[in-house]
Amino acid sequence: MYLLYKIAKIFLFIIRACALLVYMPLLIIHFILKDHFRFFQIPFYAFPLPILIMGGIIITILFFRPKAYFILFVCMTLGLTGIWINNAYFFPKTVEIPRDATSVIFWNAANRATIHLDFLSENIKHIAPDIIALAETENASSQDIQQLSKAFPAYEFRILEGDMLIGIKGTIEKITYIIEEQNYDINFVEAQLKSGPILIAFTDTFQDPGMDKRKTLETILQLVSERNSDLIVGDFNTPYESVHFRNYELDYTSFHNYGQGFSATWPFGIPLLEIDQIYVLKPIAPILLQKIYYDVSDHAMLVGHFKQ
Repeated sequence: MYLLYKIAKIFLFIIRACALLVYMPLLIIHFILKDHFRFFQIPFYAFPLPILIMGGIIITILFFRPKAYFILFVCMTLGLTGIWINNAYFFPKTVEIPRDATSVIFWNAANRATIHLDFLSENIKHIAPDIIALAETENASSQDIQQLSKAFPAYEFRILEGDMLIGIKGTIEKITYIIEEQNYDINFVEAQLKSGPILIAFTDTFQDPGMDKRKTLETILQLVSERNSDLIVGDFNTPYESVHFRNYELDYTSFHNYGQGFSATWPFGIPLLEIDQIYVLKPIAPILLQKIYYDVSDHAMLVGHFKQ
């Protein structure tokens, strides 16, 4: 019995040591190193704060004795939870949206066999957005466009290259498509709204965590800045916490701080990563960002309101 006790004790020590050797570097990467370096991208993206909190709970259980370590890890896990809630959850509040505000719907439709026009139509009727942008719509058809155009004659709908679909409450003046294979797609849509002209940068980046995110996001920023785009919408497949988004904030304002509830947009039902983004050119002012979840997509539908 004594021998078994010693073996179990040694085994527990090894498990604890291995857990700490993995967990502590992940904390350092998340809070300090982030994705400054390409080498750290995968662990930074793969272990968002909710996952690290779950890891903290496991480590707390492993260190149930001695008591001092147990209390230390309980406090650490509670601290991480507090940081997560503070940065990733916005308590719902009543926001008055001006009648002359501009609204946009962005939704990654997840390359389903058909576009769920029922959900989209429901929100068009309810919100009456000025701009509708859908990504991953490889199965969009001319019949879909005809159905939408018939139901909503005030809008002009078009299927775009890069598996995208756009709807404008007004007219589409010009579309410029730019692609870098296995990297990103961007459609620059020049449109005329009731409130005036607007240039929309509609993008979808390749979903490979090992790709050079610095290069991708810097190139997208350069392209939208050169054209002085008013609005950026898209699935960046990169969390908002990425250091590569900080340069966007020099000339653009993120809708991140204008949300309600959890800021995460993926996956459905689990608030892990905020990878779908809306930015507006300064001094355009964001008013509110709402998120709607449907089980037909693992991405939230984003509804942004702003004042031009």
